[in-house]
Amino acid sequence: MLAALYERQRTGQGQKIECSLLETAVAFSSWTSAGWLADHVEPTRMGSRHRQNAPYQRFETKDGYMMIGGSAQAIWERCAKALGHPEWTADPRFRRGPDRRKHRVELEKEITAVLATAPTAHWIKVLDDAGVPCGPVYNYEQLFADPQVVHREMVVHADDTELGRVPHIRTPIRMSASDVAVRVTAPKLGEHTGAILAGLGYSPSDIEALRGDRVI
Repeated sequence: MLAALYERQRTGQGQKIECSLLETAVAFSSWTSAGWLADHVEPTRMGSRHRQNAPYQRFETKDGYMMIGGSAQAIWERCAKALGHPEWTADPRFRRGPDRRKHRVELEKEITAVLATAPTAHWIKVLDDAGVPCGPVYNYEQLFADPQVVHREMVVHADDTELGRVPHIRTPIRMSASDVAVRVTAPKLGEHTGAILAGLGYSPSDIEALRGDRVI
């Protein structure tokens, strides 16, 4: 929308913007789709793995899961050292990026064996201190207990006459001059039928007749 507004300001011409879910999904597959369009080789499913980098995926720890992005050579060297195995960087199987991709399964086994010795929080600190991109993979209890999620007040409440205080996830958009908030709970089945029909011109007696006939 901003691009269209800028173009209108520049040329004086407005325009219609379309953005379908289908086209968005296709666009997000950009570089894998580019590969298929070029050679028509169907890519294989790789789970959480990154197709062009290793290690760059989800790993299991002693008490859960975490993501590690150790793709660039310098990051990989810091990662191996932080995990207590600097010798991995000299291992012919893991020395360079192409080597690690070729021996991805062996590399995963080596890393998982180390991560299994301590909880996620431990490894997050170790790798973060070493300058290795990483992060925990949360369950929902952990997600809503995250200090930043709590600080940003992502969970808000609205009052319901039957359910009391009902929790909701607020919109992720914050606007400095506008209040974007959850104010009420979702309507119950048929809660606003009378008001909608009245707005369409039905009289109270018409609406009651429809209720009596179980039309509404």
